[in-house]
Amino acid sequence: MAPIAIELNTFVDTVLTLITCYAGSRNIIFSSFTPEICILLAIKQKAYPIFFITNAGKPPVVDKEERAGSVQVAVRFATKWGLAGVVFASDVIVMCPRLVSYVKNKGLVCATYGPLNNTPESVEVS
Repeated sequence: MAPIAIELNTFVDTVLTLITCYAGSRNIIFSSFTPEICILLAIKQKAYPIFFITNAGKPPVVDKEERAGSVQVAVRFATKWGLAGVVFASDVIVMCPRLVSYVKNKGLVCATYGPLNNTPESVEVS
């Protein structure tokens, strides 16, 4: 097993141990830009929802990660691993609000991150 895989596994185990010890009745969600982290969380626990964060659809395309390379692939990845949803850069959803229904029709939650989340007119687009 590659050293990086062992480190990711140890990282996820540590996070899950701490969450188990200290979360109590808090509402918790997990999210990550790293597909392997999402996969490990999906395999190791079912108690908390997991969201895959992606820059898919946001120019310039610099992400070399295939699972984050396009909106469709990111949604397919999230569906395949039983994730709760996908988090996109808010610019992407503002540019193409129909993506929200595309994601929801796949049974996923569609969320956003980024500065446009702070602009009321952008939030109202979707």
